[in-house]
Amino acid sequence: MARKMLVIDDDSMVLSSCQRIFEEEDFNVVITTSPEEGLSLVLDTYFDVVLCDWMMPGLDGMDVITRLEETSPGSAVVMITGYPSIERATEAMKRGAMDYVAKPFTPDEIIKAVDEAIQRKEGEERKVIERFGALTKTGKISLPSIDEKMLQTLSAAIDERRQMEAKPSLEALSEPERLEEMTLAVLNKYARDTNNLIPILQAIHSYAGYLSYETIGLIARELKISEHEIFGTASFYAQFKFEKPGQHLIRCCTGTACFVGGGGVILEAVESKLDIVPGQTTKDGMFSLERVACLGCCALAPVVTIDGEVYGQMSPAKLSRAIDKIYRTESVKSD
Repeated sequence: MARKMLVIDDDSMVLSSCQRIFEEEDFNVVITTSPEEGLSLVLDTYFDVVLCDWMMPGLDGMDVITRLEETSPGSAVVMITGYPSIERATEAMKRGAMDYVAKPFTPDEIIKAVDEAIQRKEGEERKVIERFGALTKTGKISLPSIDEKMLQTLSAAIDERRQMEAKPSLEALSEPERLEEMTLAVLNKYARDTNNLIPILQAIHSYAGYLSYETIGLIARELKISEHEIFGTASFYAQFKFEKPGQHLIRCCTGTACFVGGGGVILEAVESKLDIVPGQTTKDGMFSLERVACLGCCALAPVVTIDGEVYGQMSPAKLSRAIDKIYRTESVKSD
């Protein structure tokens, strides 16, 4: 059975080239110049591979692969761009891309990238099946809560050691320095054993509220495994976040009752107002946004929570006013 491929690029020549190249490789290729249409297509059809351009009108490639991670997590995504950089490649991998190819590319280069992306994706899935049993591609497993006393004990031990060395306390360090100290302490606690990767990530996430790229890089070096393997493992869990959380958390429900009541419209409105998508934090660090399947308040649909407070029968206008009120309150505090 032929594999299915979706190519999203606003350059018609790139689309025709990819279609020709991969149809010769026995792929069933679907092409589109519209990121929005591409995201719509994956809702109806499962694609083994998605090739996506970086810079396009409307949604850019990073927005697309972020949404693909939510709507089609089993697809192997390869980012293609005419403006390559290490920073962009890193960001693409963080958001779920398997590989990153610079334009112009040769047929051999793009075929090699796709083949390796598929192999890595299948390898990730095999590991998931081996570790957790046969699960659907969209399955998510809930992690048990971490023992906060363990984190407190590690913090106290770090402070005691730093005091003996006549160094500033953990609290006096910058955030990257604190995270490095705590990460090394957690690694020591779990004896740098790759079998303990999940509890290691869990402990650090519980401490910081997210897994930074620098932290993942440190763990990869200390455990002698690839950063991609860590991203692949962590991204399987809904609880792990890869961006520093905002001061305030907005959770929009798009479950059946809320969706029928306009939950999807509300989510789009807050995305537009804050210029973020679920899983991201605003540039000013004020808000993080999450989309959830149910908040347990169906009678109040559509429902949104802000910092745990329930807002029932929500509308885009009401949510906008609530966000503006928080901004005004924070502004007064800073003054």
